[in-house]
Amino acid sequence: MPQPAPATATEIAAIIGTADDDLVMRIVATGATTAEVLEAFTWFSADDQLGTELERGPRGAVTRVYEILKREEAEPDER
Repeated sequence: MPQPAPATATEIAAIIGTADDDLVMRIVATGATTAEVLEAFTWFSADDQLGTELERGPRGAVTRVYEILKREEAEPDER
């Protein structure tokens, strides 16, 4: 069975909303699939109950995308 293709920049932007190109390209570089980006964004935007309900945390590419989103949130907007 073939592996799912990595998410495209357009797919990532559709999932995470308005974002600068640098953020989208950092996520593309993880090689995460569309499903993994969606899961990471769900973890990022969810309350702390998600981990309790799922009885696990994010893994693999999901963790890498989640960490990129968290770092971006922590950085002050320079615009």
